[in-house]
Amino acid sequence: MTERLVQVVVRADDADRVEACLGELKTDDWYRFDVAGGRAVLIAALHEVDTQKTLDAISDALEGRAGWRLDTLPTEASLPEIADEAAQERIAQHETALAREEIHADIRQGTALTVDYLVLTALATVVAAIGLSQEQTAVVIGAMVIAPLLGPILAFAFATTLGTVPLMLIALRTLGAGLGVAGLAALALGLVLRGTLDPVTEAFSAPISLITLALPLASGAAAALMVAGGQTSALVGVMVAAALLPPLSAFGLLLGGGHWPEALRALATVLVNIAAINFAAQLVFRLKGIRPRRWESERHRTSLRVSLGVSAAIVAVVAGVILASGHDWAWFG
Repeated sequence: MTERLVQVVVRADDADRVEACLGELKTDDWYRFDVAGGRAVLIAALHEVDTQKTLDAISDALEGRAGWRLDTLPTEASLPEIADEAAQERIAQHETALAREEIHADIRQGTALTVDYLVLTALATVVAAIGLSQEQTAVVIGAMVIAPLLGPILAFAFATTLGTVPLMLIALRTLGAGLGVAGLAALALGLVLRGTLDPVTEAFSAPISLITLALPLASGAAAALMVAGGQTSALVGVMVAAALLPPLSAFGLLLGGGHWPEALRALATVLVNIAAINFAAQLVFRLKGIRPRRWESERHRTSLRVSLGVSAAIVAVVAGVILASGHDWAWFG
């Protein structure tokens, strides 16, 4: 059973506000003690099902108050076990997501624009580009595993779901820097390998199909489910399935080799993947119940319905263009 220990440190005169938020819990599941300096500490054991509701209640109760801090910690084990079969069934059947604050802490790590991020992206691109030019599938898969481009896309989808503009901008900056570094690295390699790009050219000589759209939709949904459930260790497989790096590497290679139509087709594939992953992740976050604590506030000005509608419209337009390309109606058909 997944539980959380929630610790709240407040001024003593604010402790009653927190106690009121814990009123629905059994008295055995929480306690309070006063410490020196007019402070109080309250610790509660919560199941994952109830964590978000309790955190929101405490945040609302202490909004505008000074000198408080709330921390959550996952527990490894909890005794005694729940004896109430009805309660166990409720917990087992309740599909939950981590609290939005916990997801934010996890997902924020993938948006850090560091030297390591840029170097890792460049190296992964070089490895993928060499694998593509030499038709070595295993090498390409290895490069996809280490490429960190999925993180900022998920962060942008999560930020859009909550309407958190600062995180959106950070995610866009990190994603843009990663795409730029990857494109330049592949372009430089393409200038060197100009005469050996026939396998890459053939791979991107055909019109884009709807399979190109279906794959990132499924990958984005799977990635969002894993992030919402705290299963970030399983994202390695999704990084491969998302298939962001091969077309990005191919774009740089083909551009450097002077194969303009194929390069544009590879770039279109990259954009299709990003748009589809973003939309699928937004939809899953919404279905998992992740939303702003308050629908309207200074930090949450973006409407979820508008953002989902825009993302869905982009994917629909992309699908239409893909269909048109199959009938020679589009520039990359």
